[in-house]
Amino acid sequence: MPYMLKQNLSRRGTLLLWVERLLLGIGLVCLGVVAYAMIDASWFQYRQGRLFDRARAARQAPDATTGGRGGWRSAARDGAAGQGRPASETDRLDTFHPAAPTLPPAEEGSLMGRIEIPRVGVSALVLEGISGETLRRGVGHVPNTALPRQVPGNVGLAGHRDSVFRSLKDIRKNDLINVETMEGTYRYSVDWMQIVNPDDVAVLSVSNRPELTLVTCYPFFFVGTAPERFVVRAHLLEGPAADQANGGGGGQESSGQSAGRP
Repeated sequence: MPYMLKQNLSRRGTLLLWVERLLLGIGLVCLGVVAYAMIDASWFQYRQGRLFDRARAARQAPDATTGGRGGWRSAARDGAAGQGRPASETDRLDTFHPAAPTLPPAEEGSLMGRIEIPRVGVSALVLEGISGETLRRGVGHVPNTALPRQVPGNVGLAGHRDSVFRSLKDIRKNDLINVETMEGTYRYSVDWMQIVNPDDVAVLSVSNRPELTLVTCYPFFFVGTAPERFVVRAHLLEGPAADQANGGGGGQESSGQSAGRP
């Protein structure tokens, strides 16, 4: 084999070796970022969840007092905003909210409560706001939407399709949703599911009864920036505000909700 040919093959082999090492290094960095995001979110859920449970138990004592936001208030603000980069910037929900505020805003990332959907296995803390950092660690309370105690009102909660709200793809009509707050537990029943455009915030409008709206990006397994939003609407069945809501009627869905998907 000629000398020049051997030299070219040797150089090509060295180049391929360095490309292989570079790609391996990039892969390890990506895995490290994902692992950090998952571990940080899990640790946050565990630590803040324990603080929330303790705060709820303490509030049941005779001398416990409410404050500020009537039960849906921060149980532990320390560490809620946290540090570190968001796990992903592909799905942005920070503009999906009504323009008019209903209450003075709480601190971004403060702990508000917990949401559970038993049939599909959703269980996550609810934090105030829908910034990238907040949604990386839990479900976010959509700014300018109601709190569970408001009657009537539409409580908006948002979460990422690849983490806390991944299981929403399996949700069905009449599934039960529990929202735990400092003042008690609110139980909702799913009415419909719908796919909307990213700027269609009309799904967060208030009707004549207390409701809950869950929002995540769609399609669930889309690679890149998801082009649509998946919306779940539920109405209040029982909770601290249920008697007042039932007394005001509003047991039927509005005609505009008939377009929801089963």
